[in-house]
Amino acid sequence: MTPRDLILIFGTVQRVMRVEQAARRRGLDIDVIPAPRAVSSQCGVVVEARSSEAEDLKTLLDELTLQPLSVYRRDGGGWVPSSLDAATPPEVRLTRHTAYGGCGAKLSKGALATILCGLPRLESEDLIVGIETADDAGVVRITPEVAIIHTTDFFPPMVDDPFAFGRIAAVNALSDVYAMGGTPLAGMNLVSFPTGRFEKTTLKEILRGGLSALDESGAVLAGGHTVEGQELLYGMAVTGTVHPDRIWQNGGARPGDLLVLTKPLGTGVITTAAKAEMASAESLSTAIRWMSTLNREAARVLVEHPPHAVTDVTGFGLVGHAAEMAESSGLSVEIDLHALPLIPGALEAAGMGLVPAGTGKNRESVSAILEIAEDADPVLVDLALDPQTSGGLLAAVPPELAERLVRRLEGAAVVGRAVSGVAGTVQLA
Repeated sequence: MTPRDLILIFGTVQRVMRVEQAARRRGLDIDVIPAPRAVSSQCGVVVEARSSEAEDLKTLLDELTLQPLSVYRRDGGGWVPSSLDAATPPEVRLTRHTAYGGCGAKLSKGALATILCGLPRLESEDLIVGIETADDAGVVRITPEVAIIHTTDFFPPMVDDPFAFGRIAAVNALSDVYAMGGTPLAGMNLVSFPTGRFEKTTLKEILRGGLSALDESGAVLAGGHTVEGQELLYGMAVTGTVHPDRIWQNGGARPGDLLVLTKPLGTGVITTAAKAEMASAESLSTAIRWMSTLNREAARVLVEHPPHAVTDVTGFGLVGHAAEMAESSGLSVEIDLHALPLIPGALEAAGMGLVPAGTGKNRESVSAILEIAEDADPVLVDLALDPQTSGGLLAAVPPELAERLVRRLEGAAVVGRAVSGVAGTVQLA
């Protein structure tokens, strides 16, 4: 008999018990086990099942009108996001064919600034947020009550599992809408696929992973565009809505604000270590869980603790995105390296020198505005520069709100503060 290789997370013990009783009456071979920390910390127990019985289990859950919050499939010694209708994954190593992975493939901030310099700008009185402030998305006013958020993100794989890669890429694209205070409305797939290198089933599972994130966000798939290319690339163009008077931007932080980061750091170094087969199954599974988690809940909690400025932390690393916030806000920021929330295994990977190439690009891009204390731990400095894929939101909030915000969000931490000083400078200590 095949081993139990699926985990279903329902969020409450009551729902888990209800599924267990119904499944056992149906003769399905399931069990209730303590939730592995790598996949969930929201509920003490989860349902363990067999992928060979996934179709029957899905039918049962439909009858119960009860759907899992998330599904994970065993992959070697770890776990990756999946779904009950996912096909058996192809035996592929997506990351073997990429020089860069995830948001680490972004063009460096300095190179991008040089390229954009001098290009004409198309202006409109309805363009509320354009490219000038390096915000996470563009915003166009449609009516006095409705504005449209436009964003796009795509990149090469940072993990080997096709479904997990697709979900992470979609979650990363959706993050820009949440970072602007908006609600996702629709997404469109963007694909470059080397047909001679991978089976078509690989692309199908990538798209299935993207759909799972889009569905969870409440948005719809409106279409897409696929080309045959030399390198596998996947992402989405996403449209969202927001009230024109309630847009979050990366500018607006005030001296004295505390900086709250809503997800732990380390996805860059851990996926780099995994590519070298030097990451533990638990650390990689945990990194994948965080990359696969929508920033929807963080944005919802932020609405209740109004921020002065918000951005999301992706390819330019914590330092790069904090620098953009500082520049747009006309102040400086201080980051406490010892307060950084880290994914288990990140410190060890960085200590072994398993840092992605994007870390060096990020350091070079911010070298003119980066101030590092003499006694700063160089490993922690690397982690502050580590390019994140589908990272958390970075919010500047009044001090009296920061502690409440951190208590509400798993993995969140106060990582620094906004201070008066030269606009755009970042101090690491």
